[in-house]
Amino acid sequence: MADPAQFGHDRLAHLLSDRLLSVPRFQRGYAWETFNIHEFLDDLKTARGESQPYFMGTVVLSDDPVDPGRQIIVDGQQRLTTTAILIAAVRDRLRDLGKSEPAEVIDRKFLKTFDLEEEDDVTRLKLNAENLSSYEAILSGNVPALPKDPIVQCYRACMDHLNDLAPAVASYRELISIVTHLDNSVQVLLAVASGLPEAYVIFETLNDRGADLTTADLLKNYLFSQSKTYLDHVEQQWSKIAAEFDKPEDLVKFIRYEHSSREGKVTTRKLYKVLQSSIGRGPRRVRDYVSQLEGSLDSYAALKEPDSDFWGHTDVDVRDSLLAFRRFGFESSMPLLLAVLNSWEITPAAKMINKIAGWSVRSWFAGRLGGGTAEEVFCEAALRVTSGQARTQDQVLDAVRKLIPEDQEFRRSVITFGAVSTGRAKYLLSQLERQHLAVRGLNSEAQPDWSGKSVSIEHVIAKSSTIENFGSRSEFERFQAVANSLQNYTLLERTLNRKLEDRPFKEKTSAYLQSKFHLTRELGSSDGWSISASDKRAEDLANLAVKAWPYR
Repeated sequence: MADPAQFGHDRLAHLLSDRLLSVPRFQRGYAWETFNIHEFLDDLKTARGESQPYFMGTVVLSDDPVDPGRQIIVDGQQRLTTTAILIAAVRDRLRDLGKSEPAEVIDRKFLKTFDLEEEDDVTRLKLNAENLSSYEAILSGNVPALPKDPIVQCYRACMDHLNDLAPAVASYRELISIVTHLDNSVQVLLAVASGLPEAYVIFETLNDRGADLTTADLLKNYLFSQSKTYLDHVEQQWSKIAAEFDKPEDLVKFIRYEHSSREGKVTTRKLYKVLQSSIGRGPRRVRDYVSQLEGSLDSYAALKEPDSDFWGHTDVDVRDSLLAFRRFGFESSMPLLLAVLNSWEITPAAKMINKIAGWSVRSWFAGRLGGGTAEEVFCEAALRVTSGQARTQDQVLDAVRKLIPEDQEFRRSVITFGAVSTGRAKYLLSQLERQHLAVRGLNSEAQPDWSGKSVSIEHVIAKSSTIENFGSRSEFERFQAVANSLQNYTLLERTLNRKLEDRPFKEKTSAYLQSKFHLTRELGSSDGWSISASDKRAEDLANLAVKAWPYR
């Protein structure tokens, strides 16, 4: 049985003098920006001036099974690296001022030591390959001419700070006080685990904000630490996956949705622990998980990109549906979409995607997509798809039925719905236009692309209308309630919409009659427009909506 984790207090610089530490090769490199470094230096200066201890959070270390003489930094890399660079800058500034003896004492105590086995100097803090060469060059006294290197930037910021504090030899004691303060008074809560998996759990428990590591970092470190003989393979696959995402939180979102598509809903907060339990330990299980994750990447990317070549394998057009997911933020259905794409043939899967988009629109109008209920329902449906229990649209509908309003409720929700953003209105009206043409047996292929800049949203009754434009105060108040609702919107080509926004309805009809959108041309055929006519239009659009996004 592994030794239990050890907890206690220590001081930041004392960690460097008392231990040999290393940043694992698979952990991200130094990432503090200049403002982080200045904040750190200013805080230390304030604490020294007040002769006060300064608490610098938690440091989590793990025993290194590969190098028993060192401990791995799981949490605290940024602080420890910045501290070591600051101490190196203090050493160099002391040398500049001719104080070589204290400079050498600092160098030997905090930065380097002599290893009897290797019969050579070794660095007390060993960074990973990304930062190693710059850091060791600084330790050797040869600062690289790499202005964009984060390690070099940190050193330059520290040296500028020290030049201000000790501009001449008379103030060299200011430099020594920095190191003394770091060694005696800058405190940390220290946790030392017997292995990496335990260390990551400690980190997540103690540091909810993930100041030094994200959930993605935690998972990566866990996978790499368990992959052993498959490390190169797993590292290559992980790099390919991570490269698809600009932000760590987007990568985490993909990982969460992929897991939820197979095993049910999991929150971001619990994701790491759940995955650790689900994946288990051992190189083969890690290899299989990362391969599975990579296998879902193409599907996930295609769901985010309507024009992806992925959709060239089917004649079913999903572009409008995928744009709807994006514009409405229909994220709760993502696990179900992934499950369908990963479990079904592409054509029935594409048809199911369109159906899920329609159900999501219905649920959105009815106000059923808020909270966590929607995601739980969609994740339950995803489980049925993944397990093979749901192989048809009707079987999926059975799993999500409580979320989806039937026709009567949906129609009522459309009529009474309030303000809609213009981006969402463009999608909604385009689908209603398409349904309107289908009812009349007309072709919709020649319509302008609703999602492009050439199509705009026009307010039928000008948004700037005042009470003088209405027959009574009640009519004006009714207008105010529906001014930005679907019934007061229409699609119009941008070339026809110039300077129409504030004009009375009668001055807009000639432009409406030139539109390629049939619903807009019908508006142009009207002799006049009133609130009662607008309410009648709401009912007509609701009737179309029931058919445009059918329940079955």
